[in-house]
Amino acid sequence: MKDHIQVLALVVVSTLVAGCSLRTMAINTVADSLAAAGDVYASDEDPELVRQALPFALKTMESLLAEQPENRKLLLAACRGFAQYSYAFVDTNADRLESVDYRASLAERERALKLYLRARDYCLRSLELESPGIGRQLEIAPETALAGFGVDEVPVLFWTGAAWGGAISLGKDRAELVADVPA
Repeated sequence: MKDHIQVLALVVVSTLVAGCSLRTMAINTVADSLAAAGDVYASDEDPELVRQALPFALKTMESLLAEQPENRKLLLAACRGFAQYSYAFVDTNADRLESVDYRASLAERERALKLYLRARDYCLRSLELESPGIGRQLEIAPETALAGFGVDEVPVLFWTGAAWGGAISLGKDRAELVADVPA
């Protein structure tokens, strides 16, 4: 009887371990697919379809990042996706609304600002994985903070700058964002 219990316990533990590795493998596969999907959205000929689909993809990325917070491909995809979505659909919509409904325009600008900051933060998380303390370095010595980065980091550096620049352009009335200009 004791042998049967040990075998049963071994089967249960093996199943749980296999289940965890299958789950991890599935998350990795979906994360890699989503991280590579940016080109599909950028090249689609139907911008309204992209406008409607992108929020689901972005929230899915965030769900996967909750499981894999150090997935650099996924962090870059989230940064790029939120920055592109903010610019293409929210910030641009705020411009269109300005002459028609000023209050709605202000609300859209606030939303765009938050999305840009969200994008920036995903890229900064990725940069922190490569170079711990880079966020602080950008605050105190922005002119030398990126000296150790190479060609492989160009995409994440570009999208960090695009997202951060977008936020600063919308937050010119906020001292904490204007102070980020050197970074």
